[in-house]
Amino acid sequence: MILITEPDFIPDEEKFINAFFNEGLEILYLRKPEATALQMHELISKIDEKFHSKIMIHSHYELLDTFQLRGLHFTEKSKEQIRSYEKIKCEKSLAVHELSDLKCVDNSIDYVFLSPLFTSVSKVGYSKQWNFGLLKAELSSHRNFKVIALGGITLDNVKLVRKIGFDDFALLGSIWEPVKAGHSLSETVKNFNRFQNEK
Repeated sequence: MILITEPDFIPDEEKFINAFFNEGLEILYLRKPEATALQMHELISKIDEKFHSKIMIHSHYELLDTFQLRGLHFTEKSKEQIRSYEKIKCEKSLAVHELSDLKCVDNSIDYVFLSPLFTSVSKVGYSKQWNFGLLKAELSSHRNFKVIALGGITLDNVKLVRKIGFDDFALLGSIWEPVKAGHSLSETVKNFNRFQNEK
């Protein structure tokens, strides 16, 4: 399971992030598109150093020189930089929105996010219709990168995600929307663990 941060900073965010890592989170995507390098630096500094190697960043790639991070995520705006970082030893990921995009992924990419799989929890009206039969067939093909499901993943549909054949899934709204609604750290961790334990 992968967790993506809210695009905006939220109160005590680092406390939630540290708690998720302590509960077994393997990868965190630090996505703050409007944040400055200083703001990103400050947040990473508040996350326990032992977890830095589990953090992927979406921007300010120069932070890779300061912290021992897991790697880089390339967005639509930054994907032209993939070749520039090809020889940098870290994990790299990319987001796509069509099945056909899976056939032309750069060899240096380790993870590809395919979205939105279901109607988004955090983005109102953001959805796409998929033929799950075709999707399952495509995902059964051999490739050199993992395909991650993103978009609208909840406890009600996470089993379907696995049946379709995704290598993993990423959460955003299902975890952070309750936080923004005022759920406590302990409540949010319980919700997180329900996803971790869902088989």
